[in-house]
Amino acid sequence: MIQVLLLTRGGLGDEWLLATAAVCGHPAEGIESLGLGWDGSCESDRAHVSTTIARLRRRAPLLVLTDLHGSTPTNLAAEQAVDPDVVVIAGANLAMVLRLACEDRAQRSLDELSRWICDKGRSAIRRIEPSETESEP
Repeated sequence: MIQVLLLTRGGLGDEWLLATAAVCGHPAEGIESLGLGWDGSCESDRAHVSTTIARLRRRAPLLVLTDLHGSTPTNLAAEQAVDPDVVVIAGANLAMVLRLACEDRAQRSLDELSRWICDKGRSAIRRIEPSETESEP
């Protein structure tokens, strides 16, 4: 099964996992979080990211979701994406994590899964019009 790493600044990935467990009723299998500190050095962050990706990559192909394109987590993950069995997606959201937790990741290739989850993440972003909300009495 494809492994997933939520690579963010601070505790965002941990919060996504807590929310996913609350919604699904169980912890997300094969999904881990790595939160980089706000005051860490780039070299120590690089070493931590490299070690974590190498450990997860030994088990299976790896999908890395990062919080923001251009961020340190994204840039450090991109350095590891020279391995064809590591794909990095920037700009992740909770809807993507929920979908991955519910998806049978063994049924898709890494390329298929990465394209599918990008589509699901984009489709979860919507502008809500006033006509779509219920008015309170």
